Amino acid sequence: MADYYKVLGIASDASEKEIKAAYRRLAKEYHPDVVGDDPRKKQRMYEIQEAYGVLGDPKKRADYDRKRQNASRAEQKAGTEEKKGPGPVPDRSAFERFFGFQPGNGMETYQDRKREDPKGAMKPEERFASFFQHIR
Repeated sequence: MADYYKVLGIASDASEKEIKAAYRRLAKEYHPDVVGDDPRKKQRMYEIQEAYGVLGDPKKRADYDRKRQNASRAEQKAGTEEKKGPGPVPDRSAFERFFGFQPGNGMETYQDRKREDPKGAMKPEERFASFFQHIR
């Protein structure tokens, strides 16, 4: 969301008179007749007109201020949620054993099979049985 107050260079509690004065000052500076073919300055004039179109109308300004305040609250809420950090780590031991890997150890299928690890990958028979254990 564009900060229309910043575009016009005014405070958020500016009066209608201050808004109009800021618009007129900027319009004189960035008017197409003054800036010529400079595309950045032309774009700036469009931004100034858009800002004044909203802030110059009391109803649109009230709606804009409400949306701006809600966006600010949402950002603050998101910031506090990020600071909480990740939640508890789920127990994935059965998953890891089923697919034959453990975090930090890599895929056990690529490791030396001569070593027998009691917590290693499931044997194919165990995998098959775990899939169909509920069918009897």
